[in-house]
Amino acid sequence: MTRLRAAIFITTIIGVVLAPTAYCLAATPARHSKAQVTNVPCGTKLSTVNPAANSTIALQRGCTYTGTLAISANNVTVSAYGTGSVPVIKLSQNGATVDISSSDVTIENLSLVGVAPGTWNCGGKKTPAGQIYGVKIESGALSNTITGISATGLYAGVYVAAGSTGNVIENSTFTNNTELSTNNSSGSSGAFGVLLWGSSNIIQDNTITGNQACSIAFGHDGSAVEVFGGSHNVVSDNDAANDNAFTELGSYPGGIATGNTYTGNTVSDAPAGLTVTFLITRGSGDPDGPVYNTVATDNTVTLTNSGDEGAVSYDWQKGDGTLLTLTGNYLNLGQNQALYEDGGYVNGGGNTFIGTCNPSSACN
Repeated sequence: MTRLRAAIFITTIIGVVLAPTAYCLAATPARHSKAQVTNVPCGTKLSTVNPAANSTIALQRGCTYTGTLAISANNVTVSAYGTGSVPVIKLSQNGATVDISSSDVTIENLSLVGVAPGTWNCGGKKTPAGQIYGVKIESGALSNTITGISATGLYAGVYVAAGSTGNVIENSTFTNNTELSTNNSSGSSGAFGVLLWGSSNIIQDNTITGNQACSIAFGHDGSAVEVFGGSHNVVSDNDAANDNAFTELGSYPGGIATGNTYTGNTVSDAPAGLTVTFLITRGSGDPDGPVYNTVATDNTVTLTNSGDEGAVSYDWQKGDGTLLTLTGNYLNLGQNQALYEDGGYVNGGGNTFIGTCNPSSACN
């Protein structure tokens, strides 16, 4: 049975997660109508850019910016202008390349890159150590849209804080986010495509690959989409491969995750890739449970590398109720375990399980 991954240990760094230890050319058309458009040419310090409400900030294509772009005004679009490759924002210290503390903000057409400020000695190699976010959406920031970005080399491509709702993360690429902020014999945390502490957010139509890192405690750690205390999030139609887990869900005191749904996602290995698990959730017998009423519907999961796992739901205790419902999923695990559950599981019907089940009756 798969062991707990990062969510267990995030509780030890809550304070760190919420406060990390994170003009001549016409702008491209904005996603929304804005009263003011400002082009930001190459060489501009992002610390000097202060977007006003109802404005568009356009970074120059072909340029690399460093530092943090902070957005505190509502109804702002950050996009690109000119020709060439999309603008890059690169950060090499803990924090966020884009930090949103306001609402109705759109971030589009950017490449966000983390350069780890430190290293771990793990598996006989130096591995990335740090806590750099691509986009951090702060508590109280509502209804923001992240679209058409790429994010790599980070602790999390996008982090939605507790108290942030109604955000949409779509049509983006999260690749090889491999930073861990904690990595010791007790546990590790990081290597997330998207990290959800907030509730009622939508994560759709993204490509999420290679988000796993060397973990001293577990061998490897990370998730395409990690849920920690967030509820009623919808994760749909994403294409994921070679992430340590497609999703892992956990709770913390005062933040009990419930009602998260996964629909129409495609999850697979990479050629000669590392092991992958589709879904991990837990009951109240675990220190970071319970997680209630997770629903996975019409997902296509093909994980046939040795050591892969399908859906894992464990530590159910009397009184927990339903932890996981699977309906209409295709889970091809080859010779691997397609499903483990020890209570609180509902087979909604229409599932195809290829592989072993524990108990065997769970897949009937």
